[in-house]
Amino acid sequence: MNMKQIGLLSALAALCVAAAALSMSSGPQGFASDKRGQLVFPGLTQKANDVTSITIRDFERAFTVERREDGFYNKESGYPVKPDAFRDLVGSASFLTFEETKTSDPARMADLGLAEPGAAPEAVGRDMTFRDAKGNVLAGLTVGNSDATVGGARGGTFIKLADQKQALLVRGQLRVPVPHAAWYEINFVNIQRDALAGIVIKGGGLDEIITKAEKKGDDITLVNAPDGRTGDGSKLMRLGFMVDPISFQDVRKAAGAPGADARQMIVTSWKGYTITYTAIGDVADGWVRFTTQVTSDVGKEEAEDFRRKTEGFDFKLAQHEIDMLRWTLKDVTQEAKS
Repeated sequence: MNMKQIGLLSALAALCVAAAALSMSSGPQGFASDKRGQLVFPGLTQKANDVTSITIRDFERAFTVERREDGFYNKESGYPVKPDAFRDLVGSASFLTFEETKTSDPARMADLGLAEPGAAPEAVGRDMTFRDAKGNVLAGLTVGNSDATVGGARGGTFIKLADQKQALLVRGQLRVPVPHAAWYEINFVNIQRDALAGIVIKGGGLDEIITKAEKKGDDITLVNAPDGRTGDGSKLMRLGFMVDPISFQDVRKAAGAPGADARQMIVTSWKGYTITYTAIGDVADGWVRFTTQVTSDVGKEEAEDFRRKTEGFDFKLAQHEIDMLRWTLKDVTQEAKS
């Protein structure tokens, strides 16, 4: 090898070193291999108790949960969220540590669960911003898929830091409540079989469905079956499951008034109260408003607890419950046996 060739190889080597250095220095916050094991958000670790709000944006929408003097709430609706969900998210973000630098190619972000909104829902990253009481940002990142190849009990997560294009693999898991309903205590009262006296569904331009239990502990039966048909026990049982427990999938501030002939479901308990679901808007959208009427002192406390939790809010039902609100007599009956 002559001196000219040696000089050319040396120059190429120098260019490679320079390119590698540039690549590493252009990564997020100067991240390099010597940061492995260091905290991603050391400031958050020190100021975890100062976090008063977390804003989350996923493929569907953005929403904020916040800490107030008397608890933790969805900022938009004012509905309470689980304190542990807020604390766990702050805690898990505080202890993320750097593992390694990944791609900055936008075309590959979907594979890591870090794509921008508009991609397939499962590929879109969740943007999270942690703020203090003055609105100062204490931490910001986009959370993608988990990665089980990182050793240890916590595993790893693909993330991007706020305003950065570089993906990172970090050690640790962000305990993000998914879906949105996971932020809430979604189960209200349980009206179990021995407490269910009857269910009536009416209005909305659809058939009226009237059921009742002959005595406490009996299954509900269909009262108004058309001629030649009889109640379908399995469908009526499903109606009973709808209130055991009464639950929801999303919540908002009460918005607007129900229509004059809104679809309703009236649930009567042997304990001495009724709970009415009233559709707000198109019944197919699944938003309902609950009202409660007490008919005896036996269930007064239980009914009052339900009223306190639901008054002033609208609730979205699960899809299978929305479908049941739209049932007709044909859906809950079968041909009578001759």
